Amino acid sequence: MKDVFTRRNILIGAGGVAAVAGAVVGGRYVFRKRYAPSPYDDLLAKLNDRDAAAQLGESVLADSDDFDAKAVADDVRARLQNKTLVQATAVDAGEGRVMEAGGWILPETLALLCALAAKAAS
Repeated sequence: MKDVFTRRNILIGAGGVAAVAGAVVGGRYVFRKRYAPSPYDDLLAKLNDRDAAAQLGESVLADSDDFDAKAVADDVRARLQNKTLVQATAVDAGEGRVMEAGGWILPETLALLCALAAKAAS
């Protein structure tokens, strides 16, 4: 009986596994949705679903008369400087810093980030 586990078969199999893994990992970057560049891309990269955030951000913007995107971006950057988005929103909730948007009560940092996503989309 022929030996199946030859060096050649093992190398071919390992190469095939590496090619599939590379295609799966690389495919996420090739096929992901692209957005027009904005001054807030460093912040918007923290969002899992930028389109959904932009929809919610429209509600935040509708309730704001004088939304200064640059000042808000600077504020959000300062809040996220040494924290993840989850940590920053937990601090907001703990300190009672919340906003209402579209019937949702959101931590202020998340609401402002959603508003920036809406600004970037327009």
